Amino acid sequence: MTYASHRCCPSATGRSCSEMILTLPIPAVKIKEIRAHIDSVTAHVIPNKVIVQGTLQKQVFFVGEDNIVHHFPEQARFSAMIDIPGVMPGPEVVVQVHPNIFNIIAELSPDGTQIIQKVIIDVDVTVTEFVQVHLEEDPEGPSVLAEEVIGEGIGQVLEAGTVTLTTTAVKVTDIRVNPEITQVTVKEDKVVVQGNIIKQIFFIDADQVGRHQGVLVPFATMIDIPGAQPGMNVQARATVADVNFTLDPTGASVNQEVVLDVFVKVTQTVEVSLALGQDLTIKTEQVISCVSTQVMEEVTVVLAQPAIKIKDIVLVVQETRGRTIEDKVIIQGLFVKDVYYINEGDIEVVETFTIPFNTFIPAPGVSPGQNVFIIAQALPVVFDPLQTGTEITEKDIADIEAIITETVKIGVEEDPCGTLFKVQQVIGEGSAQVCAEGVPVPVLPITIEFARIRVGEAAEAKEQLLVENCICLPFKARKIKSVEAVVQNVTFEVLGQQVIVEGEVRKDVFVVGFDNIVHHIQETVPFTGIIDVPGLAEGSEITVDVVVESIVQNLICGGCRIQQLIVLLVTVTASEERIVEVVVNVTGPGVFQTRIRALVDVVDDGIPEPVPLDIVTDLTGPNVETVTRETIPLVVIVNGTVGPQPVSVVTNATFRI
Repeated sequence: MTYASHRCCPSATGRSCSEMILTLPIPAVKIKEIRAHIDSVTAHVIPNKVIVQGTLQKQVFFVGEDNIVHHFPEQARFSAMIDIPGVMPGPEVVVQVHPNIFNIIAELSPDGTQIIQKVIIDVDVTVTEFVQVHLEEDPEGPSVLAEEVIGEGIGQVLEAGTVTLTTTAVKVTDIRVNPEITQVTVKEDKVVVQGNIIKQIFFIDADQVGRHQGVLVPFATMIDIPGAQPGMNVQARATVADVNFTLDPTGASVNQEVVLDVFVKVTQTVEVSLALGQDLTIKTEQVISCVSTQVMEEVTVVLAQPAIKIKDIVLVVQETRGRTIEDKVIIQGLFVKDVYYINEGDIEVVETFTIPFNTFIPAPGVSPGQNVFIIAQALPVVFDPLQTGTEITEKDIADIEAIITETVKIGVEEDPCGTLFKVQQVIGEGSAQVCAEGVPVPVLPITIEFARIRVGEAAEAKEQLLVENCICLPFKARKIKSVEAVVQNVTFEVLGQQVIVEGEVRKDVFVVGFDNIVHHIQETVPFTGIIDVPGLAEGSEITVDVVVESIVQNLICGGCRIQQLIVLLVTVTASEERIVEVVVNVTGPGVFQTRIRALVDVVDDGIPEPVPLDIVTDLTGPNVETVTRETIPLVVIVNGTVGPQPVSVVTNATFRI
C-alpha cells in the first residue's frame, strides 16, 4: 500500500515544519523528479486577519530497483493565518493571494522504501476595498486607468400575484426569495435591469405534511442615471426589501408580494494623471504605453440565397484580447457583421458572419506579461451596394487602441472638488511562510446525477403563397392610393407530412377617381395552400400563422380594373413534447465536466415554472470510458442573456474504476 504520513521537525526558520513521509510500493534507488503546483486556494476574511487555505498537487517520479521510472500523484494541504490590522469582512473587500512554492526538500530513506519531504510555501496577501473618493489630478503625476463614477441609483420592483399550490395548504410557513439578475443594459441616461425572482414556498398540507413549491417570475426595471451612455461599465445588484404573503381561505393559493431594491452604478474607464500623496494607497493600472493601429480585412462572404441588392452591412468588433511580447502587442478579435440584402423575391433578408482577425502593433519598451486593455471601434463597411449574386466582397475596418499597463500600488491625494472615482483602496498586506502537510490520496467513487426534463421539439416549414386577384371598379380610377389587408378565418387539415391551409384575405382598397374623390372598396379573397412539413410526427401540436408579405397592384383597362398579386407567408409549426433524462453533475477522480445553465421544466420537482439548471455538455478525463450525447432544444442562459438554441448534452456515461 502506498500512503503518505507526516511528522514534525524544526525548520530552518526555527518554526516547526511538517515532514511528509511517502511509503513507496517498491524500493527506489533514487528520486528522479518532484513536480508541484498549487490550486484550490481560498481566502476568508475575519476581523484583522485573513485565513488562507490551499492544496499542493504533486507528481512524484522515482527510479525503482527494476530501473523503471515510476510515478504517482500526491496531495498536500497548507493553511496560514495572516495578520492584517484594520481588515474587516464586507461585500466590497477583495483578497488577492499569491502563493509560491519556495522550496521542496526530498530525500530517500536508506532502505529506499520511503521519501521524506519538506515543502515550504510563501504566501503573500493583499487586501483591497472598492471605495468612492474625489481625487486630485496632476498632469505631472503617473498616468493610470481609473473608473470615473458617472452615477448610481436605486429602483424598486414590486412583484405581486397569486400562486396556485400543487395541493391544498392549511398554513404557509415561509417564502424564501432569491433575486437573480440576468441582463443589465446601459442606455442614454438610463439603465435597464432584467432578472428573475426565484421563490421557494414552504407550506403544510391538509395531512400535516411539510411541502415545498418553487416559482420563477421574471422582472425588469429602469433606473435613471443622468450621463449614462451605451458601452459604459455597469454594476448591478438586487436585494430583497420585503416579502408579504397570505394564504387564501380555501388553501388553494397564496397571495404574495415581493419588493426588491435594485442598485446600479455606472462608470467609465478613463486614463487620468493623479496627484501623488499620502491620503490613501490604491491598487491601480499604471499606463506604460498607448499604441494604436487600423485593422482591415478584405473578405468575400457567401450568402445563402442570391441577392439583387445589398441594402446595408452593420459591423461590430467583439472578443478582443491582447498580450505583450518584447516591444510588440499581439491583438486578436472578431468582426461580427449583419448583411442586409434584398433577395430575388423582393424580400429583405439578414445574414450574420463572423470573421477573425489578428495583428501586431509595435510598442517600444513593453515586455511580456504586462496587461493589455483594448478599445476597438468598427468603421463603416466599404462595399458596392449594387452587388448581386451570392458572393459579396467588402472591406471590414476597425480602429484599435491598446493600452499597456502594470498593476501598481500608489499613494494619492484626495480633493473634495476633484473627480469622483471608484478605486481599490489597499487596506493592508501581509505574508507568511508555511509548510504543506501531506494527506493520503483517497480513492473516491465516481457519482453521476441525473434530472428528467421536459423538452419541446419543433418542426417548422415556411412557404409563400401567391394569390392573384382582379377587382372590377364601378368607375374609372386615376390612381391607387393605398391598400390594407389582413388574414382571417384560417383553418388547416393535416394529411401525413402535409398541412392544407385555407383562409381569407380581407382587403380595404382606397382609389382616387377622376372626380379626385378617394373611394373605398372592401373585398374578401379566399386562398388555399398545401405546405410540406418534413419531420411532422403524428399527434404533434400544430400552429399555423399566415401574414401578408406584400401586395403588388396595377390599374389596367383604362382604370376600370385593379390587377393584384398578393404574397402570403405561411408558417407551420409542429411541436412535440417529450421527457429527456440528462446528466447534471459528475463527481470523482479523473473526470472533468463542462456544464451549461438553462431554464428547464424539471419533471420531478413539482415546480410548474421553468427553473435554472446546470446541465453537463461534455465529460473528459482518464477515467471516462463512454459518453452518450443527444442534441435537444434548450433555453440557455449565457452572460446574463437568455435565448433558445440546440445543445448537445450528456445523457449517460460509463467510467473506469
